[in-house]
Amino acid sequence: MAHMVLLLRVLWGCSLLLEFAVLLFMTAKKQYKSFPAIYAYVLLCLLQSTVAYLVYAAKGYESWAAYWTGWISQGIVVLARWTAVCELCHKILGQFRGIWGLTWRVLALFGGLALSTALILGRHDKELIISTFDLGLEFAIATVLVVFFLFAKYYDVPVLSSLRSIGIAFCLYSCFRSLNDTVLQKLLRNYSGTWNLVDEITFLATLVLIGSAVYVLQSQPSRKVRLLPSASYTAIVPLANERLSALNERLSQLLKSGTAGRT
Repeated sequence: MAHMVLLLRVLWGCSLLLEFAVLLFMTAKKQYKSFPAIYAYVLLCLLQSTVAYLVYAAKGYESWAAYWTGWISQGIVVLARWTAVCELCHKILGQFRGIWGLTWRVLALFGGLALSTALILGRHDKELIISTFDLGLEFAIATVLVVFFLFAKYYDVPVLSSLRSIGIAFCLYSCFRSLNDTVLQKLLRNYSGTWNLVDEITFLATLVLIGSAVYVLQSQPSRKVRLLPSASYTAIVPLANERLSALNERLSQLLKSGTAGRT
């Protein structure tokens, strides 16, 4: 048991160093302007770890202060991760107005369902509200990212390898958190220490993927691109992916007609 506690502290320290390194990379490149939600998520993770350490050191790991600090901060962090996932989707699909118009509505629906379910099931139980909201958003993140990458694969949507790595990192971690919330904590409570260790390892792997992606974005040299006349793009782009262009056009018309019908 003592060895496990020591290993958890070592992993915790590694996570803090990685979070700080990712923030340094993003700050040096001023990526907080291009990816404010992802930057805010990593910053909140760093603050969560720091505050939790101070509370544990002052009040003890099993105190009520530590308990509520962990639950409340987890709710804030998972909400920040959900926002980062929405930003990631926008970075890839934002150029297609029709497709993005449908996508952000689906994202808003998933987020609203997670919050509504938590409020309905939790009622006056604050712990149940936070835990249900955590589970709902984790499941929504995993589902949205899987469907999103399948969509991008089917329609040949170009995705930067660095953005794909961040998406995979979020997806894998949310999959584990969903499994942990629904099965492991309820059926295998005697092994909570083991699953805390696995959770910390999974989060560390997530940070490694995000950090690698951020480093690649940070180190890419800026290149001057010689643009073709605009008429050339209007002839080339529709031929590049006719299915995606047709879908974007249909969704644009559908959303416009729906908006016009409400006015």
